[in-house]
Amino acid sequence: MERAVAETVVRGTRDDAEQAARTDLSELRRRALEAGRERSRELIKVTRFGADGSIRHNPAGRVLRDWYVHAYMNGLRASLGLPHEPVDAQQTEETAALLRRLQPDFEPLRTLQAAGAVRKRADADAAEAVVHVVEALRRGAIERAVRHAADDRFDGDELRVHVTRHWYQRCYDTIVDEMVGARHPLAAITAGEDAEVARALATGEVRRLIGRDGIPLVTAHQTVMNDLDRRLAAGETGLVPPSIVEVRNHDGFKPLEQRVRAAWTSVDRTMRGEWLFLADALPLPDDSRWSRLSSEQQTRLVGHYLKTHRLELLGRDFDRPILQGDSADVARRMFNHRAPLVAEGAEPAAEARGAGFEPVESANRSIESSRGLTR
Repeated sequence: MERAVAETVVRGTRDDAEQAARTDLSELRRRALEAGRERSRELIKVTRFGADGSIRHNPAGRVLRDWYVHAYMNGLRASLGLPHEPVDAQQTEETAALLRRLQPDFEPLRTLQAAGAVRKRADADAAEAVVHVVEALRRGAIERAVRHAADDRFDGDELRVHVTRHWYQRCYDTIVDEMVGARHPLAAITAGEDAEVARALATGEVRRLIGRDGIPLVTAHQTVMNDLDRRLAAGETGLVPPSIVEVRNHDGFKPLEQRVRAAWTSVDRTMRGEWLFLADALPLPDDSRWSRLSSEQQTRLVGHYLKTHRLELLGRDFDRPILQGDSADVARRMFNHRAPLVAEGAEPAAEARGAGFEPVESANRSIESSRGLTR
């Protein structure tokens, strides 16, 4: 597979996976909210029978039902990374005060206990709903990945099929983790990871990309993720030597370019020609001032300066050992996934691609069958 084709496959797979994750999450969030409203109707009644058999409206029940929906909805939105209104003790007390006005014969403590109990139940139901939503999305990622890269794709090349499936799952799960606030700062997908997946598809050489802790082993610049990167992401300070801070102050490239420009100005034309030769940036123009060099020549000179003068600013190029073994297992190990993605019991590939797969259906059944939500 040509590299340009591989890069197109990588971009297309990532776009499809991320869009599918957002669509599925939006649909499951809507259904979870509907399940919460249904649960409120089962828990709290707004009518009651009088002694004469007549049906009477219960305004206190309406307040408690609305209070449940309010707490449930905001708990759900908070856990799924959406704008929400924090539900605090003051709102609980205000709800209790409203109940006392509607039911003057109730003791203040009783109304406060009622409001608190409803809020606690709503919080528990919202938390359980989020668990079901995330579990359903994890299953949906696997099923969608298998459908995205059917067995007959890439002319039946098993390695490319399985790498594409696991890449789809990786992109899908990353969006889910981001939305529920479970993504590590270093776990985001970068251009370096895109490039390594494209290289694997193009060459058929698979290298491990994700460590056992779920953190990519390659940085955005296609260098090896090291301990310093991890400690910086964790918020540690005092890790970078002052000399590097000086060079990297503000715009990292600009002060560095100024140093290279100063070095360029200090040497004669012969030395400049040798520098361009070593940096593979020939030819030397008649007017050899720094400003007259092309942007590509300047970039190559800066890169050569880093390699010869400032090695501490360079990362080690990513080049891990090539994984060997069964194609399905190799792709699994590449992304540190739990199991290979095999289309067991699926329809033929041509039919699968045409089918309107909707993982939200199975997710909805999971939510609605939860005792914490509906019964």
